[in-house]
Amino acid sequence: MDKVAFSSLELLCGVMRIMVQRSKEDPMYCAHCGAQVMPGQIFCSKCGQAISGAPAPAPMATPAPPPQSSFSPTGLPEQSSPSAGFARPSRVARHVAVLGALWIALSVLRLIPGVALLALGHMRFPFMMMPIPQPMRLFLAPFLGIIGLLISGFAIAGVIAGWGLLTHSPWARMLAIVLGCISLIHFPFGTALGIYTLWVLIPQGTEGEYRCLARVS
Repeated sequence: MDKVAFSSLELLCGVMRIMVQRSKEDPMYCAHCGAQVMPGQIFCSKCGQAISGAPAPAPMATPAPPPQSSFSPTGLPEQSSPSAGFARPSRVARHVAVLGALWIALSVLRLIPGVALLALGHMRFPFMMMPIPQPMRLFLAPFLGIIGLLISGFAIAGVIAGWGLLTHSPWARMLAIVLGCISLIHFPFGTALGIYTLWVLIPQGTEGEYRCLARVS
């Protein structure tokens, strides 16, 4: 009996100590609606407002914005940092290689009829078989030779311009512009190539972009 009474007395003393500790704690009330809140509570269960003095929730980490590339006065994109990745090449850098290859291909095709006309201009046999007057025969051979010479010269200049564009030579831009203007009258392929050449090499800022490509090369 003594042990049971002693255990009951200890349990009663523990309950009294807990009640005394809770009585010492000041009750907390919501500053907005006046409702009582429990210690450690962050939001009021009645009005939902944040409780002053409660620990604020940890802020969520916001993702960093992606790196952006800036552009130099010449129009070439510059990387803002080494980790920004690869910048997109300029318009001239994207098209100059294709333009140079097209000039070489079309000029080689033009060289074939040019050389053929030059050969016919130095041959008298085909004209001797034609039923045309003798004075016209004498005029036709040198005329075809001159036409073949012009076509061949233009084709050789086109090959040189195309090779210069592929190697980013400083003089190739102006040569290609001049040949592109002349090529506009050669419908349809010459006209298309001339328009493409002027579209790539003439707009504002392309001169600076091409100079940068020439310096890098």
